[in-house]
Amino acid sequence: MSVDSYLELFTTLFGWAFYGVLWDVLVSTGIVYLPFLGILIDNWREPAEGGEFGTVTGLSLRRMEIELFIALLVVVLAGQPAALTPLNAGTLSYAPQPTLTDPTPAAATVAAPQSTYGVAGFTGSPATVNIPVWWYAVLAMTSGFNHAVVEGLPAASDLRTYEQQARLATIADPRLRQEASDFFSECYVPARSKYQAERPATAAVAAVLTTYGDDDPDWMGSHVYRDTTGFYDSLRPTKQIPGWAYNAARDTEYDPASPPTWGKPTCKEWWEDGAAGLREKLIDEADATSAGFSGLVVAVAPILANEQQEDAVVRTVLNNAPPSWSSNELVAGNTASTGWLATAENVVKGGLATGGVITASALFSVTMTAVLQALPMVQALMLLGIYALLPMIVVLSRYSIAMMVVGAMAIFTIKFWSVLWYLAMWVDQNLIQSMYPDVNVFLQIFANPGEHDAKRMLLNMITTSLYLGLPLLWSGMMAWAGLHIGKSIDVATNPLRNPAQDAGQRGGAIGKAIAAKGARK
Repeated sequence: MSVDSYLELFTTLFGWAFYGVLWDVLVSTGIVYLPFLGILIDNWREPAEGGEFGTVTGLSLRRMEIELFIALLVVVLAGQPAALTPLNAGTLSYAPQPTLTDPTPAAATVAAPQSTYGVAGFTGSPATVNIPVWWYAVLAMTSGFNHAVVEGLPAASDLRTYEQQARLATIADPRLRQEASDFFSECYVPARSKYQAERPATAAVAAVLTTYGDDDPDWMGSHVYRDTTGFYDSLRPTKQIPGWAYNAARDTEYDPASPPTWGKPTCKEWWEDGAAGLREKLIDEADATSAGFSGLVVAVAPILANEQQEDAVVRTVLNNAPPSWSSNELVAGNTASTGWLATAENVVKGGLATGGVITASALFSVTMTAVLQALPMVQALMLLGIYALLPMIVVLSRYSIAMMVVGAMAIFTIKFWSVLWYLAMWVDQNLIQSMYPDVNVFLQIFANPGEHDAKRMLLNMITTSLYLGLPLLWSGMMAWAGLHIGKSIDVATNPLRNPAQDAGQRGGAIGKAIAAKGARK
């Protein structure tokens, strides 16, 4: 039997174990017999109040037999745990949805939960729990129905995983952060200044902009600066770069007789070198801080060239940990939190972000991530509560058939939330693809702050409302349907009781008429 979350593997077993405990207490205290006593009293009292005329006694006995038979049937099917329908831990499994980071996830079982559930928490779950026949049938039908619906729905690409992983990719190594800042100051700023001053309009530059976008000159790894003569190929840092060996043919400003500790590579070498290049270090750092992020980019955008995929990885890391202008003396003297420049900068940023779209977008993103993680847990715990409390409902309903149907609808309603969440995810992925049809723009902008924050905030609001609103709408519809079904079942069983009640009322009326006639005489 399949369940819908890692936690539900264990809450299902514990819920029905608590059901068995509570049912045993109700049996040992005799409470389970009180509804039978109530049936006997009601079917004796109501006809007797009408007098002893006609066929009241026979109809009362017939009605009593019917209600006792229905109550016993409900006890057998929906009250007493049956050895005929055991719920075995070995038969429970959960098949997670494939993601970009894990396209073939392993199925979770109680023996191999693929989580800390059952290992560090929710330990000691029973291996086998006997449950009533009716509720076992409800669980089996609901599980099969849900998974059949999900299998029939279109597949959804897991683009939200990219957003979450992209936010984790950053520069954790302080030495690498310093090197990125040095490259920014020593290479990018001079190249950018030269490009702005000269504005080269050659065919080669136009071709690069066509391939990599008009915003290519706006970041450190620009192909305009790397592939155009006179930029990164000729620019060199003003100081020695640790890790780069001295090269007499290149580092001509030093005396070969007393070489320096390190050399000064060209900016193109510094960025592109396969072993010591800054770009390769940033890609490795992205994979270290966000496991497998470079592979995730390939999975999201397989149609892009390898160079564009690597650019997307590096730009994401630099957006999350932007370099500072390390050679600016004004900044260098005021980089601490007590510096007047840092204080002013924080005040301005705080003022802008307090009521700005960036704060709202980030808030919705964090909220949505928390909601998506919490919803399956809430579902599993609510089902645990329903399973555990069902014995009380069975008894307090006086073993009503309507209760069986309404209870089954309640379980089906909550378990069907999983289908609605899959539908919400499918809608979300298609909205993302519609709003970011250019995959290159998606990689650069979707998970990073900027001018498209309003669009991302809109997406997050819609997604959150779908994940919360669809289950609420569905639950409301099922509550309405369950109420009417319960009333319909009661109406359907009323003809079995009405003859005795009508006979009693008619007998009472006849008795009153005779008494009144005798009084007049």
